[in-house]
This record gives sequence, structure tokens and C-alpha cells, in this order.
Amino acid sequence: MKALIIAAGDGTRMQPVTRGRHKSLMSLLGLKIIERVILGAKEAGVYEFVIVTGYKGKDLRAAVGDGQKYGVKINYVDNPRWEKANGLSVLRAKKYFNENFVLLMSDHVFDPNTLVKLMRLKLKDRECALAIDRKLGSVLDVSDTTKTMINKGKVSAIGKKLEKYNAYDTGMFLCSPYIFEVLEKTTRVGKNSLTNGTSILASEGMLRILDIKYRFWADCDTWADIKFAEKKLLSSLAKQQDGVLSKNFNRKVSAFISKFLIKTSISPNMISYSIPLLGVLTFFMLATGVYPWLIFGGVLIQLMSILDGCDGEIARLRFLRSKFGGFLDANLDKYVDTLAIAGMTLGYLRVTGNQWILPISLFVVFALGLDGYMPMKFKVLSRRRLTFGAPQFINFKRDLRLLVLALGAIFNQLMLSLLILLAIYHLKVVIRLISAKRLTDELGAQQATKKLAKTKPVVVSLIASKKLTEDELMVEAPSEKSLRPFHFES
Repeated sequence: MKALIIAAGDGTRMQPVTRGRHKSLMSLLGLKIIERVILGAKEAGVYEFVIVTGYKGKDLRAAVGDGQKYGVKINYVDNPRWEKANGLSVLRAKKYFNENFVLLMSDHVFDPNTLVKLMRLKLKDRECALAIDRKLGSVLDVSDTTKTMINKGKVSAIGKKLEKYNAYDTGMFLCSPYIFEVLEKTTRVGKNSLTNGTSILASEGMLRILDIKYRFWADCDTWADIKFAEKKLLSSLAKQQDGVLSKNFNRKVSAFISKFLIKTSISPNMISYSIPLLGVLTFFMLATGVYPWLIFGGVLIQLMSILDGCDGEIARLRFLRSKFGGFLDANLDKYVDTLAIAGMTLGYLRVTGNQWILPISLFVVFALGLDGYMPMKFKVLSRRRLTFGAPQFINFKRDLRLLVLALGAIFNQLMLSLLILLAIYHLKVVIRLISAKRLTDELGAQQATKKLAKTKPVVVSLIASKKLTEDELMVEAPSEKSLRPFHFES
């Protein structure tokens, strides 16, 4: 699918800051605003773009180019009447679009996942769709934001001056070519804005919605908008699977660090590789077993826990996410954890001579391995997710694990911290075994029910046709063995 980006306006409200530059070329956390639009669309699966230029069009083309450096293809269309409203810019690109296409604004940044969902909508003939935000506190300048009234999954009214509204227009559309027909009608009578055209679609019941459901988006019309967008973008870096400590502390600190790292040439992989090096340094500090090195080692453990979020944040901010990057990060984390535990074990053994620390630390590392292995193995064997049916405080994630190790080092409670992890992670193993048994019982029962459902109609039809005698019906009942839950074998 292709995308049309409107970039013809002069950005009057941004002029005090841009000083004659195109506002889409302003920086937003290490990338130009229009670069974030292009790369966000690319991540969603768009590789062909048409950009309509006007004000400072040559500067914009020189900065963005033909798209090769972004791995996409870009065509340009000039709008000589760029001083007028943006509906004319959309019309200038009509010849490039004979099928459904994405319509984006050059100053609206967004979460690529929103665009993915928008592109998956199945439009009816002459229908268009708009991504809307129902969170009414999500914008900085309400008066300059296009508002919408949503009714039964469609836009019933749209405009900046709506008095009654229940959502915002995010500037992301999925359009059918019918939009050009509508804009031709509205521009003939001097109504030149895109909103004039979408108002007609709304009145015809042809403007569907996609609720972005609190995903990130921002309109960058002013310098204040850009700073507001930075805050929203940084706060959106948190992941759903983050642990309790990460959500409430680590992620805030790592986002603050990433805000500065994004302006440098430091890459996500450089951060990923540097953390194990800190882990080696931490190992030698903890291995002394004495103050003040234990305190320094404990602080480094918590620092590594915080920095572990930075590589992923930089990757997302620069649109450099990759499956290998996630795989690499997860495996390097195992080295870091093992280095910390090994350092604490050696330090405790050196100072106290208590050899019980050796089997304890060994089984802690073993339990940590099982913590990741068990869900993956169960999913491979059963094609079902192994849910963790336990209170949240037992579901320790890496952020809390490293915190326990850090506190154990700082307060010189090395044995206690390892015993806590030993108890919690082996309890998690037991709970997962119980959950696996329950799920396999359910799967076995479902299999038996399906087999019975397939067999029963055949028997009934044979009886009805009198092809089975009473003696023939006296067959052996299904054995207990055939109905019991199936057993996994490696």
C-alpha cells in the first residue's frame, strides 16, 4: 500500500523557531519530524510514498531525497497554491492513487502499530477511515486540534471548532480514491481544506474510525508541541511486559538517559555489548567480599538493570528494532546475571569459607534457566501459552531479581539474597508444573470430546439405517487410557 504525505504548508506557528526552515525538518529526539513519519510508516509496511511539497519544497526534497537512505521509494508533487488549505495538496497527488492508500501529515508522529491496524481495515466502496483518539487530555493545544464526534463507529462531525466532541483527529487516514472526488466538489466552491472533504464523508456515513486506544501520537505545530511530543514519545517506550520496578522506576531513569543518548552516535548494539563489560567489572568488585567494593558492585548491578532498557529504547526511537537485537539482548542478560551471582558467591566464600554458598548459587542459576525454558518448551509441545497462575509478588521478573542482588551486595547480605531468589524461583517452577498439568488435562479432555463428536454421528446414522445389530453395538467402551490427558515426550 502507498502513502501520501502532505508537507506543503509553511507552519506559521512554528516560524519563530524554524526561522524560515520547513517545520517538518525540525528535530524530534534525534530524527527529523518527517523522518519519523516515513520510518513509522515503513515499519508498518509502507514502502512507496508520495510527498506533496510547497513552502521550502526544494529544501525538503534535498533533506529527504528519493527515499533510498530510508529503504523506501519517494515521489514528489509540487503544490504551487500551498498558501491555501491542505485539501488542494491532496488533490495534486490524485494521479498516483487508483487504489486505497494511507494519508498522513508531515508534522504528525505516531505509533506504527496504529497504522498497521488502520491498513488492515476492509473499506467498503467509497468509504474512508480515520484514526481517532478518545483520550481528551492527550493534546497540548485543544483549540488548534481537529475534533470529532463519534457515533456508532463512524465520524458524524469533524472540525476544529466543534463545541461537542468525544475524540480527536490524529491526522492518519485510510482513504479510497473517492476522497479525490469529494475534494474536487468542495474545492470548486472555495472550501479547500481536507476537513471540508472529510465533513462530506461524515455526512454521508462514509468515514469510519479506528480507535488508537491510548497509543502514542502527536501533532507538532509549535515548539511547545515538539517538547510535549518528546515527553509522550519517551513515556510510550515502556513495554507491557515490564516488571513492577521497571514501570515505576527503571524505565523513567532509562528514558531520561536515552533522551541524551539518542542525540549521539551510540547505537543500540553498543549499549548491549557494554553492559556485559560492566558485568565483568561488577564480578571482580563483588568477588572481593568486602566494603566498599560490595557497595560499588551493588550500585553497578542496579545501573545495569536500568541501562538494559536503554538499548531497546534507542532502537525504537531510531526505528532500528530487529529480532536478532532482541535475541542478542536476552542472551547477554543471562551472562550479566550469572556474573553477578558468581561474584557474590566467590566473595562470600572468600570471606566466610562457608561452602554451602556453592550449591545454593548453582541451583539459583539452574532455576533462572528453567524460568525461561519451561514456558518455551510447553509452547513448542502443546502450542499453548503456559500461564502463570500465581500472585504477582511471586512472579519475579528480572528487574526485581537484580534489585534483590543489588541490595544483598550493598547491605552485605549475600547469602540471604541468594536464598530469597532460590526460594522464589523454585516456587515458580512448582507453580508452572501445576499449571502445565492443569492445561494438559484440559487439552486431553478437549481431544476426547472432539473424537466423540466425530464418532457419534456415524454410529447414530448406522443405527438409523439398521445396518448395526444389537450384538454389533456391544462394542468395548473407550478405555480409561484412551481418554486420559496426553503425555509429552522430549
